[in-house]
Amino acid sequence: GPSGLGKTHLLNAIQFEIKKNHPDFNIVYVDCEMFTNETISAIKTATMEQFRQKYRKADVLLIDDIQFLSGKDATLEQFFHTFNTLHQANKRIVIASDVPPKDLQGFNERLISRFESGLTVDVKPPDLETRIAILRMIATMNGSNIPNDVFNLIAERFTENIRELEGALNRVTAMASLSGQPVTRALAEQ
Repeated sequence: GPSGLGKTHLLNAIQFEIKKNHPDFNIVYVDCEMFTNETISAIKTATMEQFRQKYRKADVLLIDDIQFLSGKDATLEQFFHTFNTLHQANKRIVIASDVPPKDLQGFNERLISRFESGLTVDVKPPDLETRIAILRMIATMNGSNIPNDVFNLIAERFTENIRELEGALNRVTAMASLSGQPVTRALAEQ
């Protein structure tokens, strides 16, 4: 799914649940930038075996933003072998991406076909009711008292991205706080 819809949040929730239910599992969570940096470092410092042990001994590998491995051939090669090792050992691999497997640019066909053999879930923007519920949850967590019409206004105007939705609510509450005014629909419209 597109940026800002909660893919990283879902990976963190998966990690939390696995830790809670299987505290003995070796869980490795990494974003592609870190995976790439660790691959480069392992190549430069001749510590590739330690790198392999870290990733290939995982019970669960969670990797975020896989699309950023595009064109990084050495890193993709290491990821391919890591993926195969874990898959053959019946370990779990959860990957987040901005695009579906078939649309990943710069990935070879053998890796894409492996991705497609798993469960692919399309994360879509939330509907109006869900956006309002998200805003209410954020306001509750922040201890803010926000009228329903303000939630409705923000949720109607920001439809594609949770970060933008949260940012809009933050701007409204900040403006109210800085100006010493209560949060109202008129203030939110402003």
